[in-house]
Amino acid sequence: MNALFKPWQTPGSPGCAVSVTKAQQLVFESAYGNAVVTDHVPNTPSTTFHIASVSKQFTAFAIYLLQADGKLSIEDNVRKYVPELHDFGRSIRIADLLHHTSGLRDQWSLLALAGRRLEDTIAQDDVLRAIFAQRELNFPTGSRFGYSNSNYTLLALVVERVSGQSFARFMAKRVFEPLGMTDTWIQDDFRVLHSGHAEPYGPGPGGLQHRSLPYSTYGATGVQTSVEDMARWAMNLDRPKVGTRGLVEAMKATTRDDAGRAVNYASGFETARYRGAATIEHSGTDPGYVADFLMFPAHRFAVTVLCNTEGPNPIELAHAIADIYLGGVLAPKTVVEHKPVVLDAKHLASFAGTYQEEPGILFAVTLRDGKLFMQDRDALTAFGERDFFLANAPVTFGFPDGNTLVIHEPDHDRVARRIPTVAVPDLTPANMQDYAGAYYSPELNAVYNVAIREGALWLSGPLGDAAVRQQAAPLREPDAFYTESLAGALQFRRDDRQRVSEFALSNGRVIGLRFVKLRDGLPELVHDDAPPRVKASP
Repeated sequence: MNALFKPWQTPGSPGCAVSVTKAQQLVFESAYGNAVVTDHVPNTPSTTFHIASVSKQFTAFAIYLLQADGKLSIEDNVRKYVPELHDFGRSIRIADLLHHTSGLRDQWSLLALAGRRLEDTIAQDDVLRAIFAQRELNFPTGSRFGYSNSNYTLLALVVERVSGQSFARFMAKRVFEPLGMTDTWIQDDFRVLHSGHAEPYGPGPGGLQHRSLPYSTYGATGVQTSVEDMARWAMNLDRPKVGTRGLVEAMKATTRDDAGRAVNYASGFETARYRGAATIEHSGTDPGYVADFLMFPAHRFAVTVLCNTEGPNPIELAHAIADIYLGGVLAPKTVVEHKPVVLDAKHLASFAGTYQEEPGILFAVTLRDGKLFMQDRDALTAFGERDFFLANAPVTFGFPDGNTLVIHEPDHDRVARRIPTVAVPDLTPANMQDYAGAYYSPELNAVYNVAIREGALWLSGPLGDAAVRQQAAPLREPDAFYTESLAGALQFRRDDRQRVSEFALSNGRVIGLRFVKLRDGLPELVHDDAPPRVKASP
């Protein structure tokens, strides 16, 4: 076990802490490296860490406690408790927040696009204002899975509104104190000092750097805890003292989207299988901290890895620890070998084309010399009539019908739809003029500028400057470009007179965010009302 953490056992290094439980027993705990590097304060099993998105399972647990109390139902419309949330024309249920099927844009991306930096002070009200300013969704509610921290920030607000208590007090009184989690708290005010807390670190150009995490936001993040307390939490999930077995089983239940596709995100847990065994797991990353909580419910086994440095991969560490303890009972690690088959060129040609996963994410499948190529460079080898694999990569590709590409990655599937392939001319200084100008986002209340500099197109705004680039010819769409920045992909749109009138920005966590081109001052806003102010806590 100690060998896994050897890189973080050197003097002057931050490090990690780990706990392992089997049923109702703590079978291992240890800590490595320093909680405070400058003062050589070592990490211990009771050192507290910021656990980032691992916090989500606690927020979900609070919702199910309130449902058990009869105070809410996860089928309720969120706006019943949070009327400040825009009415998008279809009910967003509490269940949609729990399973990330709401379509709400991610709060961190929105804040960053509006100019906030990771080192900035961010309070709960800052996050809520960004959520309430949304007037369009990434996708129709219920139509698909899309991970968004906004969902769990709203769930924390629902807990406050329904319970009449601050989220921190509710969690302390209903969860942490009854379970003896005396090291655990919700960081709703980063200025409050807590002894025994690990400070955040990360690599920099000159070596180790101190990170800043001045966040007073919670629900999606915000839990501060130790591996000792996480062991108590794991044992409660195994045999509940707070809540019931039915409550825990409800948390582990997954759902399906409107098309019947499985959504493998439960309520604060990602569900999967590892070496043949069912797992629930969640990892977390914030500046200076990484974390993972892994549980094998059938084996009544759990691992927590918490680190105060950005170097370790906590998921790999947690799985390696599971190998040590469960290696004799889990299925052997297997390598799937695909047997190549030969398909004729006419059959292969039916798969060639351009496929779009979401705006700005395209896949070009081309036929050359009797072979299919992905992105015109990676050869695809058939192992079935409609199935292909890449050499030296754990990814396969399927074409279930004439218009769909399914990319089977190790932990999830990605679906792209065929779009028309069109010839798009090169971007030149002459046609760049169409796009130049100032653009306003009502949701961000921010102006971005598109300008021509030394024969190239540039995007500038609160996030800084980014070059606007054109895809390779097989991946082009009309008026579509990309940036190597948080702005992601840009899809410009034209009016009836074929003048560029706006662009939509998409970066994965934010899809189709509209920026309206300014001509004579601010345009008439299409949004019906300004986002309301809100007080987060009762």
